[in-house]
Amino acid sequence: MKRIGLIGYGKIGKALVEEIAGKRNAELVFIQDPAFSGKGDISCPVIKNAEESLYEQADLFIECANADVLTENLEMILTHGDLMPFSVTAFSDRDTEKRTAELCAGYHRHVYIPHGAILGLDGIFDGNKVWDEVEIETVKSPASLGRTDTERKILYDGPTRNVCSLFPKNVNVHAAAAIAGIGFDRTRSKLIVDPDTKTNTHRILLKGQGIEISMDISSFAAGAVTGAYTPYSACGSLNRILGKDYGKLFV
Repeated sequence: MKRIGLIGYGKIGKALVEEIAGKRNAELVFIQDPAFSGKGDISCPVIKNAEESLYEQADLFIECANADVLTENLEMILTHGDLMPFSVTAFSDRDTEKRTAELCAGYHRHVYIPHGAILGLDGIFDGNKVWDEVEIETVKSPASLGRTDTERKILYDGPTRNVCSLFPKNVNVHAAAAIAGIGFDRTRSKLIVDPDTKTNTHRILLKGQGIEISMDISSFAAGAVTGAYTPYSACGSLNRILGKDYGKLFV
């Protein structure tokens, strides 16, 4: 039985709460969300800030809040259990990346990196010794980026590490691909704002040793940061951590 602490109760968090409710091998211990409105049928405690008495009851923490919340609670999380973070831009910070590695080694913890909005993260990881180039281009609406642009514009074109600090809520796809592949400094990111788009679109190009792979993903967003596909992928990632109790298992 996995005892889960959920940090963040937005679109992804709500989907995970429903998924956990139907599990025989998982229990939701608490939800932590500073902006929780009190709406919804929630049977577990809801807290605004970390409480060690609740953290020590969990052995898996799922973060779907933001990079600042993840960084702030990182030590308490990894002291008590494993972590599945969705705000993976937090690891573009070298100190956070180093601290995570030290905590995992010291407490024998795992950090599960979910594929989130993209497909093929396992393939990027499996070939990380092969790739010479990894490029990611994302196109989002101004509303998704909290902007009011009236024309298409390139907001960033350069190493992935820097875009993560500039747009931490909007480029978790880039961070995940960098972690899986050739790192934050060698991975190249392009972020484009387009007032004529209503989707979050990502194009990933991988090249190396005679291999070239291109992936295109488009997910309806309607001005939201999180696309329509991501909550489904979040539940899939949770299921793979918990272990399937039926049929096929894709590894």
